[in-house]
Order: sequence, then C-alpha cells, then structure tokens
Amino acid sequence: MGDLDRIYRALAARERRLALSCLHDHQTLTLADLTELVLERADGADITAVSEDRIRDTYFALYHTHVPILEESDLVRYDQADDLVAATERVRPALSSVCDNVEAILAAEIDG
Repeated sequence: MGDLDRIYRALAARERRLALSCLHDHQTLTLADLTELVLERADGADITAVSEDRIRDTYFALYHTHVPILEESDLVRYDQADDLVAATERVRPALSSVCDNVEAILAAEIDG
C-alpha cells in the first residue's frame, strides 16, 4: 500500500478524522482526554451528556483500531507507558498531499 493510500485509509473513519483534529489543536493528549474530545466534537455536546458505556466503547475503539491505523500512517505516535497520543510532523504534509491529489482528480490530471 502506498503512502497516499495509507493516508486515505487513516482518514476514512470519522473517529480518526476527529482524533486528528483534536491533536491538531492540542498536539499531545492522553488517550482518555482524546476520547472525551472526540466524543464532544462528534456530538457537539459536553462530555457530561455522553453515557459511560459510549465513552468506554470509544476509548477501546481508539485504542484497538483507530490510533493503530493513524500510527501505521505515521500521523500519530502512541506511548502506551504514558498513555499519550501525539501528532507527528507528518500530519500537515500528509493532508497537503491529500488536497493536492483531490485537486488533481478534480482537474482530471490524474493517471488513474
């Protein structure tokens, strides 16, 4: 899988896009804090309005699925010992590559 394909895969799930947005604003977060921010952005509501079950489910989805996929794409680093998720320096260039690719598609300049 090519680099651009990994980035598209990373951006395919809303939870991962929200996580990247949160990390763009905060750079480094604990997984628990990232979970709460993702849910707040997803619902447009304070975390106090979210059920404990949904918080737990989202935490585990981030831990087992979404953060590993973002790591594979070199967009985040997860330090399990400290429970910290951090955006890498690759986020902005990766998103720029996606924008360039979409612009090329719209301009019909892509090779297929």
